[in-house]
Amino acid sequence: MAGGSNSIGLFTDALGLIMTSVMTEQRRDDRWLLLVLLCLPTMSILLSTNIVMASLVPIGKAFPNVPSIGEWTLIVYSLTAASLSIPAGDLGDRYGLRRLYTYGLIIFIAGACLAAVANSASLLILGRILSGVGSAVLAPVALAFMNRLFSGKEKPVAFGYWSASVTLGTVIGPLLGGWIESVSNWRFVFPAAAIPTIFALVMLYRLPTYASNQKLPPMDIRGFIGLALLPFLTLYTITMGSGLTASILITLLAVIVGLFFWTWRHLHVSNHPAINLRRLLHAQWWRPSMLQLLIRCLFMAMLVLLTGYFHSIQGKSELDSTLALLPFCLAVGAMSFTSGFACKRLGVRRLMVMTFLIAFAGALTLLSVDAIGFRWMDWLAVVAVGVLVGNTAQLSRLAMANFPAEESMRGASVNTLIINLGLSLGAALPTLVRSIKLPQLRLSDIIPKQELLDIMHIEIMVLILLFSLGLWQAFQIKEYSDSSQQIVRQN
Repeated sequence: MAGGSNSIGLFTDALGLIMTSVMTEQRRDDRWLLLVLLCLPTMSILLSTNIVMASLVPIGKAFPNVPSIGEWTLIVYSLTAASLSIPAGDLGDRYGLRRLYTYGLIIFIAGACLAAVANSASLLILGRILSGVGSAVLAPVALAFMNRLFSGKEKPVAFGYWSASVTLGTVIGPLLGGWIESVSNWRFVFPAAAIPTIFALVMLYRLPTYASNQKLPPMDIRGFIGLALLPFLTLYTITMGSGLTASILITLLAVIVGLFFWTWRHLHVSNHPAINLRRLLHAQWWRPSMLQLLIRCLFMAMLVLLTGYFHSIQGKSELDSTLALLPFCLAVGAMSFTSGFACKRLGVRRLMVMTFLIAFAGALTLLSVDAIGFRWMDWLAVVAVGVLVGNTAQLSRLAMANFPAEESMRGASVNTLIINLGLSLGAALPTLVRSIKLPQLRLSDIIPKQELLDIMHIEIMVLILLFSLGLWQAFQIKEYSDSSQQIVRQN
């Protein structure tokens, strides 16, 4: 009997181990399936920006009484998403990630539907604002979920896959928008961009709740107002700066500086600040965030620069110019998929230094490009820059590791703000260089190709300076241990 009992006990223990292993493996598989669920809305966020670019002219013709209505459909979306990202982060920490994710998906889809059926410019702008609100929620929630779902050596891989969805949305957007415009009309671009979010909404029940189990301090309303207005005014000034008069520009800059110091002082003296400044002042946060800002700026500036070269200097159509960008975008996407594995093998410092050196050499090569067309070495240079851009997910991972689990949304929202600011700076950089080089330029003026090429070379020299700054900081970055990150979180 004793022998039989022991056999039954051993069998029970073995069965328990097998079931535990199966359940653990199932949870492991579920986490990678959830990663797909998190990547879908991220793709929609990028699509909602890039897919509209091909429809700016038709939108303007549909509402001819509203000047620059096409451009404003892009601007209000970006401004809303950037300015509300940090307040959205606090709501996620308070009320749970899945609940806020649900609201974000519904608001985003509702905004896309409203923009599609809008019969007036005001309804179109309202729809884009709603989509911007949804975007402000979805981007940081996806990052916060990944930060809590994955750990150890899996985290760099997961962040790399997420970054690939960003690149995919960037690449597909202009192509899909151009195709929709050729076979249909501009109204279909908005629901088309929202299709991935619809799939995510259907699978939403699979996500864990991740609600806070502890009582959080009261909301810092003043801090959130400052942190919402500051990026809004900053990005508005960056985006519209070339079209503003000197007096308005000076006024805006003065308001931004004053608001910055007011917000900084408030966050410094508040007992429960919206953002803990001690974490932002630590090198473990600001160094990867600074590199993130630089690389996002370089990415968008390179996209604008290359598009201008293929379209304005070589005379390609908008669709052909977009197709010519594929080597650059594919390099970004391929590196995004593999950056996690490369980071595990090489380490984050070696990976960043190597890719910055390669991209720096590529930028130097582009200084000799002419109006005839790209040489093989120029295409390699473009791919080299794309390889650098593909590593940005690892910088997001390092920066967010400085926030504890109960503040994961705040860390993700700050990271999202850094990304939006870098992209806006990159988009404005070529326009700024052109306005300095040709201060009397009007929209109706035709610039000779050689002068456009000279301006492009100046833009590349500015990018080389940014590459140099990034390379200097890349030598200082490192992969911090869990114990050192725990110290920063406790502060």
